Amino acid sequence: MNKLIKNTISNIVLHPLALHRSREQRNVLDFDPIQSSVILPIDYSKLWEKICMPLTQRTAQILDTKQKKLQEIVWTDSEANMDSGFSKLGCMCCVKAFDDIKKEYPEYNNLSLKCRIPDINILFYKNSEGSESDVGSTSECTSNIIATGKIELKSGKGKGLIPGSTIGSLNINEPVIFCLRNESNYTFRYNQYYNCIGESNTDMFQDRTPRPHVNFQKMTDINTPIKYIHKEKSDWVEHYANCAFVRIKSNKPYKSWQDYLTEKIKKLSIKEFIKETSIEEFAKLKSELY
Repeated sequence: MNKLIKNTISNIVLHPLALHRSREQRNVLDFDPIQSSVILPIDYSKLWEKICMPLTQRTAQILDTKQKKLQEIVWTDSEANMDSGFSKLGCMCCVKAFDDIKKEYPEYNNLSLKCRIPDINILFYKNSEGSESDVGSTSECTSNIIATGKIELKSGKGKGLIPGSTIGSLNINEPVIFCLRNESNYTFRYNQYYNCIGESNTDMFQDRTPRPHVNFQKMTDINTPIKYIHKEKSDWVEHYANCAFVRIKSNKPYKSWQDYLTEKIKKLSIKEFIKETSIEEFAKLKSELY
C-alpha cells in the first residue's frame, strides 16, 4: 500500500503533461508543489466586523482605568458631541486596545491603526504605512488604507439617557461606548447602537424623523464580551412597532392618537389576513408559533 501511494504521488508531481500545462489549464485538484507553498493574501474585507466588538470592549476597559485623566476633561452636555478631550483620550486608548487584542488575531499582526477625532474614526494600515501613535482630525486622506471603522462615543449624567443621532443618518450597527459621569465617577458600558436605543418599551412615535435616545441601562458591562451582529438599516422600526403593541395591550386608557392609530392598523391587518388566508394555512401558521 505504501509503495502504491508513493508511485501515485510520483506520477502526479513528475508527469510531463502536468508540468507543461499552464496554470490556467491545471485542475484545482492537481498537486502543485510550487503553488502550494505560496501564502495567500489575507482578506481584509471582514476585518471590522470581526474585531470591532472586542476592540470596542478593550477600549472601554482601558478608558475605565483613566479616571484621573477623565476628571481633567472639559465636558459638554449639548446634543452635539463636542467632547474633543474625551475623543482624544478614546483614540489613544483604542490604539493601545488594538495592540492588546492582536494576540487573539495573529493574521492581523502586520497591521497598525490611526485614530481620528471626533469620536474614534479608525484607519487600518500595514505596519510600514501607518503610525500607531498618531491621533488627530479626520481631515487626512490617503490611498493606503486597508480598512476603516468607527466607534461612537457618548457621555451623560444621571441615569444615562441622552438624545441620539437622527435615525436617517444613523448606522445602527456602529459600536458605541457610553461614559456615565456622576460625581467625578466615570462608568463605562458598550454595545452596538441598535441594542442601546430607546427610553422604554412604550416609546411613542415621533412627529419628525425619529431620534431615539441612547440608553446606558441597555448597554453591556465592559467585562462581558459580545459578538457583532449585523442589522438592516430599517430594523430600528421594530422597536417602535413593539412599543406600540405593548401600549395597546396594557389595558390602560389610550393617551395618544398613536395608540388609536395602532389599534386601527391592528384591526385592519387582522381583517385582511382572515380574508386572504385559508383555514388550512391559518392552522399551519398557528402551529408554527408553538
